[in-house]
Amino acid sequence: MPDLQSLLAYTALADRDAFGQLYAATQNRAWAICLRLLRDRSFAEEAMQDAYVKVWHQAASYRPALGSPEAWISALVRNTCLDRLRANKREAQYVVSLQGDEADDPPEIADYRTPEALLEARLQGQPMEDCLGQLQPRQRDLLAAAYVLGQSHAEVARERALPLGTVKTLIRRAVLFLRDCLGEGAR
Repeated sequence: MPDLQSLLAYTALADRDAFGQLYAATQNRAWAICLRLLRDRSFAEEAMQDAYVKVWHQAASYRPALGSPEAWISALVRNTCLDRLRANKREAQYVVSLQGDEADDPPEIADYRTPEALLEARLQGQPMEDCLGQLQPRQRDLLAAAYVLGQSHAEVARERALPLGTVKTLIRRAVLFLRDCLGEGAR
């Protein structure tokens, strides 16, 4: 993996090549965060673009003493997605239905799996999806927050009003279970 801190520094100096390398190195995690939060491919694409425009313009504000480049970019992506969700919620207040009462029924969804589960299944194959399906919903939620959204254990604990030790224990047990479930290839 390239030195993201250096790439951010060069991006702050408007180096397009450095920005391209930074994007290539961080896009998968950022895309997973966008899909997880927005649950819609087109909204996720727009948020991803907005987030990397912010990275380009705000790269000079990155401070190494406050965290890793990955965490900084993940937080910027997450905040961009949350801003988009808030904006969509405000816009939805002003939408008037033109189709009568039938439009109030929620649309039928053919596939109930979450975007992160679909992405992981495609990348890892069916065994990963099967193993994730065996975890308790609480463990899946904590894993997604920590490994997909890039939140620290402290952030996960604070958002879910759980003791930090409990969060760490549940995540660790889930990771160990996934290793056992997937076998030697998971190491």
